[in-house]
Amino acid sequence: MASTLAHGSDGTVVIGANYEAQLNTWSATLTRATSVVTGFGDTGHQRRASKVVDLTGSAGGFSKYDAADHDPTGIIGNAAATQANMVLTVAPACTLTFDAVINSTAFSVTQDGDSTVSFNFEMDDADGPTAAWDEGS
Repeated sequence: MASTLAHGSDGTVVIGANYEAQLNTWSATLTRATSVVTGFGDTGHQRRASKVVDLTGSAGGFSKYDAADHDPTGIIGNAAATQANMVLTVAPACTLTFDAVINSTAFSVTQDGDSTVSFNFEMDDADGPTAAWDEGS
């Protein structure tokens, strides 16, 4: 079967109950801690990977708003508002979905009226990220 290159930059983030952004750029790093478990008689390192996965990164895009939205930073006021549900889209049927903590937010408005938001996140999900990777048939 021929391979198809994954090409996409979409995603969404919902911070708390009242703030959403449509992502058009993001970067995420999945890590898993390892430990050296070399035995006394071994001549080289033996490593084992932890079952604990971590995911950190940054994202940016456009803020959404309506009459009900407030505290778009997710940081001011209520600390619980920094909890976010994130969906990062690699390709149309290939996504990473997880809960995250937003630890910094930046807003920018350009001369031509583009109003963007960018932020850094850290996964806060006991089950780890949910990956959907439907490569088609």
